[in-house]
Amino acid sequence: RQRPWFRDVDSALDLGAGTGLLTLEMAPHCREMTAVDVSTGMLDILRAKAEAQRLQVSTATALEHVGRFDLIFSLLALHHIADAGAMVERLLAHHLRPGGRLLIVDLLRTANVRRFHKASEKLGEHYEHDGFPEEQVRSWFAACGDFDYAEIKERKRLAEDWRSHGFPAEEEEYVLFLASGCAR
Repeated sequence: RQRPWFRDVDSALDLGAGTGLLTLEMAPHCREMTAVDVSTGMLDILRAKAEAQRLQVSTATALEHVGRFDLIFSLLALHHIADAGAMVERLLAHHLRPGGRLLIVDLLRTANVRRFHKASEKLGEHYEHDGFPEEQVRSWFAACGDFDYAEIKERKRLAEDWRSHGFPAEEEEYVLFLASGCAR
């Protein structure tokens, strides 16, 4: 909330919204809030939460059903998308208004990033990428103006099934990147 990314905007899109963690935080600051997720079950939960909070949120299961926005954000969803670079290009070209901002928060590729997910969740089945290298993230935003990049270390409880693989730690530290740029 200290960065200019979180300002009142006319319209915003949450890509990979899940049950609405950020969608519901941002909705009061937007005239039009839209959440996209491939899971109809997650969107059902999001809609119920929004209704309980008396918030107006539109939902969709695909980008084909949405227009253009002043702000597009995605929290820990891009590593679930096979061609993440093509998705960023699509968002910038077809869904972000001129002068709008794209904000992505996801996993940086590190030695331990595989353990962010449960041991039973396999690459290519549950998720598509073990994080992203900084250079790749920067390349996605090469055509953007006002680019901003930061890294944040976060601790997360290690999934129980990792203990059976010899990892005694209760928690591990992961690095998230925050990348943001404006459409020209």
